[in-house]
Amino acid sequence: MFPGEAEVVVIGGGVIGSSTAYFLARAGKKVVLVEKGYKGGEASGANAAFVWSITRKPGIDIRLAMHSINIHRQLQKELDRDFEYVYNGGLLVIEDEEQLPFVEAHVKARAEDGYPLEMIDAKQVFELEPLLSEEKIIGAVFSPIDGTTNPIFLVISLNLQAQKLGAKIFHHTEAREIEVMSGKIKGVITDKGTIKTNTVVNAAGCWGCFIGEMVGLKVPITPFQLAMLVTEQLPPCVSHPIMGASYMVEEDTGKEGGLGCGLIISQQAAGNLLIGASWRDAGYDKRINQEEIELMARVNVEAMPSLKDVRVIRSYANFFPHTDDDLPILGKVDGVEGFIMACGHNGHGIGLGPGSGKLIQELICEGITSIPLDELSLSRFN
Repeated sequence: MFPGEAEVVVIGGGVIGSSTAYFLARAGKKVVLVEKGYKGGEASGANAAFVWSITRKPGIDIRLAMHSINIHRQLQKELDRDFEYVYNGGLLVIEDEEQLPFVEAHVKARAEDGYPLEMIDAKQVFELEPLLSEEKIIGAVFSPIDGTTNPIFLVISLNLQAQKLGAKIFHHTEAREIEVMSGKIKGVITDKGTIKTNTVVNAAGCWGCFIGEMVGLKVPITPFQLAMLVTEQLPPCVSHPIMGASYMVEEDTGKEGGLGCGLIISQQAAGNLLIGASWRDAGYDKRINQEEIELMARVNVEAMPSLKDVRVIRSYANFFPHTDDDLPILGKVDGVEGFIMACGHNGHGIGLGPGSGKLIQELICEGITSIPLDELSLSRFN
């Protein structure tokens, strides 16, 4: 039976919304989650599967990442279903001498902020990942705490545990309107019925801007397409999540427009390699073109030549919710009491999602968060 009321309604059933619902249910709140699609149907089900900290910048960025890594480990103990989370270290590989100044500056800034990283030489890289090209890779940054997960299993595990704790979760249920009276949240109108509530969490990812419009807010989140390839199942051959330093360089030099591509490789528990990634501004269009597929294949084969004989069995694309400062929007908003933002994670929703969900639960239940959210407020864009 569809519920007529709840203490909290979470809009969006990806990893951020699912984490929020789980932690709220765990805290004893009467929570309802509504998702217009299916489990892990958008960005939470189509990404690089990284739980990652290496490229997170000093300040609030790395603090969110470290907090969320701790929450991932907590969930590994709490959730009944395995979501294939492993953390034996990650590599940011340097492929060009021109990348070195950017990487070294980042490592220095992180050390000054109290979150040091380890620079390793090419010999050490090949000891960790023997299949990488000795002609292509000149060094790397290593972090022992980074890892990978199975994003779809993570969402499913969170949903199952939240339901055991009393949460009501409805997929294929669209939020169509949010009732506001005298500046206060009063309910959510869906295509299945109306839920009376005083608290709404906007965890709708790239669609968070449309949920914001329902309460008269401009939420500056836009979609940015990320594409990946999936290979056939292979014996264990890639031990760590690997990212090319070109991501950091292109971000810091303000590359915009056109088609971008950088090295991404990780291996899932089933043996499939996830390789990529390409990115472009495509609006809400998930289609991948041949140019993207060929570019991703070429970039990865150059870095790991043995991939040239591996079959690609499928490709996928989705959108990460982009904000201008590459940080999520978390917390209460001015002018609409009971409306809470939890989206805009810029392609890091899998890594940052569980930690974000815990912070939103703390905000709702305790009124104070273990990491201050002032820097992540929607008001920073005004």
